[in-house]
Amino acid sequence: MERAKTVGYKLLMQLLHFAIVLIGISFLTFSIMFLSPRNPAELWLAGSDGNLGTISEEAIERQEHIMGLDKPFLVQYGTWLGKALQGDLGTSFTYNTPVTEEIGKHMEPTLWMTAITLSVSILLAVPLGILCAMYKDRLLDNMMRGFSFFGISLPSFLVSIIFLWFFCIKLGWLPVVSEGGVKGVILPSAVLILQFVAKMTRQIRAIVLEQLEQPYVDGAVIRGVKYRNILFSHVLKNSAAPILTCISIYVGLAFGGSTVIEGIFSVDGLGRMVVSAVARLDIYVIQGFVLWVALIYLGVNFLVDILSAVVDPRIKYNQETGGKS
Repeated sequence: MERAKTVGYKLLMQLLHFAIVLIGISFLTFSIMFLSPRNPAELWLAGSDGNLGTISEEAIERQEHIMGLDKPFLVQYGTWLGKALQGDLGTSFTYNTPVTEEIGKHMEPTLWMTAITLSVSILLAVPLGILCAMYKDRLLDNMMRGFSFFGISLPSFLVSIIFLWFFCIKLGWLPVVSEGGVKGVILPSAVLILQFVAKMTRQIRAIVLEQLEQPYVDGAVIRGVKYRNILFSHVLKNSAAPILTCISIYVGLAFGGSTVIEGIFSVDGLGRMVVSAVARLDIYVIQGFVLWVALIYLGVNFLVDILSAVVDPRIKYNQETGGKS
């Protein structure tokens, strides 16, 4: 019974932290509107061409009233937050369609890219990182260190251009312009995988290596414990939580990193959508994108915190502060 209360308290504190951070992000996201060099009412009236033309001051004032821009900042924020909680993120200035509809329309390619990138990167980087730590300064470790340096150093746009030339123009295996579906995101996913595996392998190697250099490993070896048992029963178990945290970081990077890549490969995903929105100062679309990515990133971190406590019992929570100790 006491254990159930403790677990319930942990979850409650995590949810509270999640809510506070999300509200803070929503406040900053809403403030984007007031950082815009142009009046949102003007942008709305200008439409997709961005030309105000002969729009009168009276029309602008009337639109400001309709959009609630003549009310105090906090009142506007409260109204916007209330609608956002109901799934209403406003209407795109450019396309005159709900922002949620625009996000949904561009979601599939980005989700495919993210799923492929993360799945392949984890399947490659985790075992490679562990093996590199086990065989430190041996052939595999030296080769992977060279690969990591190569993968981290090359900018993504340069790798994208090389891949386009080689696989699309030279070999003709894939179309230059994305035709949609899974086939259209193979190359952009490959670019992200190259960089993710290079970085993730290096980080996982460092995590496992830190555990292998702990005194308890030497003590177990002296006592005659088999190296295989030491590795699986202690080293990897103690490395699980940091590895989960490392992987969670790449979820946000997968969404953020797709922005430039989608533009190069003409993938009609969220990244391309938000670049277009920034160019057109489509504020509601920008707000919706930021809020959506923040929600995913926080959700993943919330799950990782719970999983970390499950895989590593040493992680405890202070019941007075709700923090890890």
